Amino acid sequence: MKQVPKAAKALLVMLFLLLSCSDPVPGLERQDLGYFTLVDREGKIVTMTARELDPGDQYIGADNRLYEVKEIRGDQVYLDYLETITLPDVGEMLQTQIGISADESKTVGIYHTHNAESYVPSSGTEAKEDGKGDVLAVGKALADALEADGVQTIWSNNSHLPHDGQAYLRSRRTAAELLKSKPVTLFDVHRDATPPEVYEAEIEGVPVTKIRLVVGRQNQNREANLEYAKKIKAVADQQFPGIIEGIFDARGNYNQDLGPKMILLEFGAHTNRLEDAEQAARFLAKVIPAAAGLAKGGGPAQRETGAAAVKSVVWLLLAVAAVVIVFVLIERGRLDSLLGFFRREAGLGSKDDAEPDQ
Repeated sequence: MKQVPKAAKALLVMLFLLLSCSDPVPGLERQDLGYFTLVDREGKIVTMTARELDPGDQYIGADNRLYEVKEIRGDQVYLDYLETITLPDVGEMLQTQIGISADESKTVGIYHTHNAESYVPSSGTEAKEDGKGDVLAVGKALADALEADGVQTIWSNNSHLPHDGQAYLRSRRTAAELLKSKPVTLFDVHRDATPPEVYEAEIEGVPVTKIRLVVGRQNQNREANLEYAKKIKAVADQQFPGIIEGIFDARGNYNQDLGPKMILLEFGAHTNRLEDAEQAARFLAKVIPAAAGLAKGGGPAQRETGAAAVKSVVWLLLAVAAVVIVFVLIERGRLDSLLGFFRREAGLGSKDDAEPDQ
């Protein structure tokens, strides 16, 4: 049998990758730095994005109003309001997802499909030709903040240039490599391309960019990843209200067919400052542990569980002290006199202790 030429092998590999994705060009963003304006049927602007959308795509706004894309005319995307959704119960989530067993991974994975993306106010360009874009610093800030909170993190700065429709096929190899470490969750960190006001915010008196979550609706993990995105928003809404711009449930798979708990994150737009995006990443690092079901982070779950742990330790110390006291009394032969004292004080004296009949 003749050997398959190298060129033919490369072609077969590319064909396999194309077939393994439910969408050969999984999720496109505009390359002209233009953007789409999403409006409801009353003409009210809901949000803006550079993400290419299709009829049937859905969007959950910051106010949890669920919309569906019905029509696209040029740069205008027309939405139908469907309902206001209820996010997962954060209190219950924080009580039930306060840790994972010792034999499970606590790792978080982070990578960048569009590693050249940058922030114009900070570096003077929207993309760096060498592929070392500002967005890498955002991913690193997220990784460092997670590590500081005790969450093991694997961050990849692999290049997947050029920034085109095949970038997700190239970054698929990076995602697959990260998944070998069995991370609990995997994030693909990006930035959007909109006017700055779409993402501008202030959290706890600090300037930040808002964060948009993107779920690919063309893969078998869509429901699990969408539910996970809702959990992230639910925790963030409680801890840092206003930091989540919304959730796209959009065309494409964004390599999320590789597993559940895989989310694409957009930190601001090219018109925002890198420093604000990095700060948003640090806030998000406080949200991820509870949302992903990792060990306790720096949020409400830690405080509640910490208080319970203190009480447990106090009771344990009291119990140990009581055992020691009883042991010492037994050794010194004074236990009977102590028990007699407690019986008399509680009105439980024995028959021998009772007063004689008159």
